[in-house]
Amino acid sequence: MSVLIFTDNPNTGETQLVRRELVDRGIDIDYKAPWDISLPDYDPDYDLVYVPSNMLHRGTTFELLHRFLILRRLDENATVINPVESMLPYSKEHLSLQLSRLGLPHPETMITENVEKAYGFAERLLEEGREVVLKPICLARGVGVMKLSRIRSREDLLQFLVWYTRSHGEGVFYLQEFIPNQGYDIRLFVIDGEVVGREKRSNPEDFRYNVAVGASAEPFTDPVYDELAVKVADAAGLKITGLDVLPRDDGEPFVLEANCFPGYKALMNTTGIKIHELIVDYFERLIRG
Repeated sequence: MSVLIFTDNPNTGETQLVRRELVDRGIDIDYKAPWDISLPDYDPDYDLVYVPSNMLHRGTTFELLHRFLILRRLDENATVINPVESMLPYSKEHLSLQLSRLGLPHPETMITENVEKAYGFAERLLEEGREVVLKPICLARGVGVMKLSRIRSREDLLQFLVWYTRSHGEGVFYLQEFIPNQGYDIRLFVIDGEVVGREKRSNPEDFRYNVAVGASAEPFTDPVYDELAVKVADAAGLKITGLDVLPRDDGEPFVLEANCFPGYKALMNTTGIKIHELIVDYFERLIRG
């Protein structure tokens, strides 16, 4: 059994946990970054390829194309996790489209490259007394997530939107209504169609509930959102994912995120569940069939 860890950032804590677990089980592993592989003269020989970082959303369009074609080559002879077809479109935008298709609860959203349309959407929600959240379509850990609540004049709002797309959005505006909620969200970790861990996250100092921006976490044992999480993971085509579910004031759950490259150290610290071991268990089941 041999596993390739294909990443442009091998030093993340989660990646190292998986690597050490593979080594401890006597499984052959290899590391490669996109710049280690040249096409067309590349003949990979691995049973499984694990892609733990979002390198498809870093770099130029040309680098993205090259990395996608490398993944295609790897996919010819090995099982790639997450599946290549789920990694390419992965984004908050893709999730919004899938949730809309399934008719699942999701905040009112607009995704556009047109600053006037972005302004019109934000203006309408603000005039209706609703708050607006602006997010990058691919970044995680709460990076670049901001409220537009205090911006009212057309000139100020347009200027902010232009600044934002240059600093965080990279040309795409992803705007959502802010959902009044119960002061917490639930992170559910899904592996191969099963919820294997849950945590409840809250942050009285910030509307973002990411532990990376200061939220606190505690175990959440209620399976009430498991069916929803599995349905969303399946719709997004993700075999390993972290989903964020936000219970609205009235209790209705809204799905905010399904991460293709989820971090889980905070979940492990909170619950004691050894997520990296469960990931490698899944790898072994796949390869040994």
